[in-house]
Amino acid sequence: MLVSVIVPTYKDLNALELILEAFDNQTYKTFEVIIAEDDDSQDTRDFLSTQNRKYNINHVFHENRGNRKASIMNRALLYVKGKYVIFIDGDTIPYSTFIEAHVSLSAPKTILCGRRVNLGDKVSSDLREKKMSAQKIEKNYFKMYNYLKSDNMRHYEQGIAFKVNSFIYNLIQKFGKNINLLASNYSCFKEDIFEVNGFDENLPYAPHRDDTDLQWRLVRSGCVLKSCKYCANLFHLNHARSERREEGIANLKIIEEKKRQDEYVALVGIYGK
Repeated sequence: MLVSVIVPTYKDLNALELILEAFDNQTYKTFEVIIAEDDDSQDTRDFLSTQNRKYNINHVFHENRGNRKASIMNRALLYVKGKYVIFIDGDTIPYSTFIEAHVSLSAPKTILCGRRVNLGDKVSSDLREKKMSAQKIEKNYFKMYNYLKSDNMRHYEQGIAFKVNSFIYNLIQKFGKNINLLASNYSCFKEDIFEVNGFDENLPYAPHRDDTDLQWRLVRSGCVLKSCKYCANLFHLNHARSERREEGIANLKIIEEKKRQDEYVALVGIYGK
């Protein structure tokens, strides 16, 4: 099965290079990568022109007119050739088994929801400067506990990987609760996200709570949520964050109103209005 991985990006070619290198090491080989750039940067075009990878890369972009992530993600979906789509963030580095795990757990009308390891400042810097590799951390995760935990990392446990359908993995899934879609790590069949017309471009303060919005609309369309934690793992590069709590609250109010109106198909989405 051909898988399409969509990677949103904005002015971080260093992280993008690390992501593409991680895709070189994937155990699952039948995939394409779609770079969804919320910008129209010559630097990105120049960088991608130098990338000679074993997998196909498609670059989708639009004019920079402020944060329009929903719009570029919808445009990227129009270029998807695979039956199955995986979504990550532009600052997350996948484990070598990342795509394989998503594919192994995939099912119709099922949204796979994963998490990420939030790396600290020093480890993130080491990765960006090529003093350390994500593959080395993945392969020596327990041995590198002190190196990782001496930094201000969060969610160390999300880097522990088990084989899909192994005894321990199934045990964790049996008792796991509170499954929610996180924008940096989820997947579904293409037809399922097309059924809700993709991302809602009418959500005014996106990307704040855009994953919350997408989750309820997919569930309303008949999809179920399933965890892929502890097998489809990612490293998240640390960076400064702007706290915009008010925007998130405003979007939540809009989402609740959409629920009351049963507006689960985006009015402005993949196919526009």
